[in-house]
Amino acid sequence: MTRWAGLWLSAVMLAGCASGPLPWGASRQLQALQADLAQIAQDASSPSPSGYVIKVHVQGEQVFSRHEGLASAEMGESIHDETVFELASLSKIFTALAVMQLHEQGRLALDQPLGRYLSDLPETWAELNAHQLLSHQSGLPDLLNLWPHKRLDGLDFGAVLAHFRQSPALLFSPGTQAAYSNTNYMLLAHLVSQVSGLDFGEYLQRHVFEPADMASSSVLDAWPRWVGQQALPYAQEGKVHGIDYALMGAIGQKGSMRDLEQFMQALWQHKLVQAKTLDLMMRPHAEFADGKRYGYGWYIGRLGGWAGLSGSLPAQAVGHTGRLGAFRTALYFHRERRFQLIMLSNGGPRTEKLLTQFLKTTRDRLE
Repeated sequence: MTRWAGLWLSAVMLAGCASGPLPWGASRQLQALQADLAQIAQDASSPSPSGYVIKVHVQGEQVFSRHEGLASAEMGESIHDETVFELASLSKIFTALAVMQLHEQGRLALDQPLGRYLSDLPETWAELNAHQLLSHQSGLPDLLNLWPHKRLDGLDFGAVLAHFRQSPALLFSPGTQAAYSNTNYMLLAHLVSQVSGLDFGEYLQRHVFEPADMASSSVLDAWPRWVGQQALPYAQEGKVHGIDYALMGAIGQKGSMRDLEQFMQALWQHKLVQAKTLDLMMRPHAEFADGKRYGYGWYIGRLGGWAGLSGSLPAQAVGHTGRLGAFRTALYFHRERRFQLIMLSNGGPRTEKLLTQFLKTTRDRLE
């Protein structure tokens, strides 16, 4: 995910074949929202094979749903709820969740130096702690934005650590600033693996995917149990950026719309972490130079960081977006007003522009 994803987060958090009739008693506000989103989708119909799946839920009821385009033009496979997409930076939500599960169990202290848990770190990294990584306050450089794609081809985190042992300098003193860095979440995935004794993908499989019934989710194809066709990145050829990504934690996760709906249900019901832990994740722990706030794995605020904080703490609204090659993803929810917005797409700028319209319309109606 590039640094532009932070800008895109300001614009893309939402969703939208028009759904069936709203439940009896639904408000005119929701009926108007449904009509507006349907019109946007109709006006934006395109002959491009790329597409998206997008859904809006309010009070547990589906208000709007749309599927458009192909997962694979060669196979003629249409996008549907079980189509598997690259989640890009939505992966960070799950990495943070894994860390907080270990924290709940007393196996990982957020304020303790990483050197207490990891023996293979560059010297300047050993004094960092999980809190600083989760909230992007570590000072670690963002290698996904610093290094060319060819250098990242097949690169695993062991190779990343080997590089930084030779060049361990931080960008700023930890805890003094906040700067979004994918490296933070790669290191957190390594931390989860070392503390749990499981490969990171296996940890998520046992402790997140299976409890939440996320049947088609995996990390770096570690669990290739696809229920549906995997979406290809349109505007690319086969591979994302033409390379094989072997890094995980910040990116690397795959999943479907059905999976993310199951995940949100499990999150609402506190099946994955306790309510107090979710509260901690939804507090603003850092503020970036552009004013956006970040918790643990979530942008915080009225629109996931777009326009300041909710009226109370912990924040009622959080979200994240992802951008990797032609994939664009978004997950946003508001606890107080009880609605959620999920989007997965493989159409690059075309679907990004469309989803900006979905976002603005839904924001105006519901917030």
